[in-house]
Amino acid sequence: MLSKDDQTLCNLAETAAGKVAQLLQSEFALLNSVQSNAGKDIKLDADRKAEELLFNMLMPVGANILSEESGSTNFNCLDGPCWILDPLDGTFNYNRGFPAYAVSIAYWVDQQPVFGVIYDIANARCYTGQVGVGAWCNGNIIQVSTVNSRDQAVLATGFPAGRNYDGTSLQQFIKSVQNYKKIRMIGSAAISLANVASGVFDLYMEQDIWIWDVAAGIALVQAAGGTVNKTTIDTHWKLDVQAWNARFGLEDE
Repeated sequence: MLSKDDQTLCNLAETAAGKVAQLLQSEFALLNSVQSNAGKDIKLDADRKAEELLFNMLMPVGANILSEESGSTNFNCLDGPCWILDPLDGTFNYNRGFPAYAVSIAYWVDQQPVFGVIYDIANARCYTGQVGVGAWCNGNIIQVSTVNSRDQAVLATGFPAGRNYDGTSLQQFIKSVQNYKKIRMIGSAAISLANVASGVFDLYMEQDIWIWDVAAGIALVQAAGGTVNKTTIDTHWKLDVQAWNARFGLEDE
């Protein structure tokens, strides 16, 4: 069970996520203004405004903050208590009106997840996962699926904006996904992980993904009874991640 203080912080994260969701929905016409559109990435006014609101609500706690838009000036920010934020995960989806974008708020201590909150904005679903306690969607208990073989499993994955798209990399990707029943690429790591936690998908796997894209989802999947493998790669904040129901092997991945 979370400590009283951690439960208070989790409640604060739920409130903050809801306020950001309300802002992004109500001010869509104003906030859907492109600030940068370099390479395969896009940034909107919405990203900046959402982060600003989260900072105002979470900074008084006194923990470190690592966020997609601002990063962190403290490269040891994950040592000790740390908020890990993606104020708008699925920015391109938001920009185009595809209903898969979310606010993602995680609270980690000493590089380990304590809880995560993911607010699926378009569908008004608030997912909360407390590691060692449980996971919920809009107050209803959720759990990972019971699918026990890869050939019947749904894999959620994606191509991060900074990944390598050369022929060798894409061939490796094909090899890693071809044994699954179905593949889903929805453009939001947070919502993909929320769907693993709730048993809609069976596995989320992605390489070279920023920690703020997956931090809350990692907590959610673990809280819902799943297992997460995460490997730090070329920077302190990029990971290779596998999160699944742990009922089938991933030996060949």
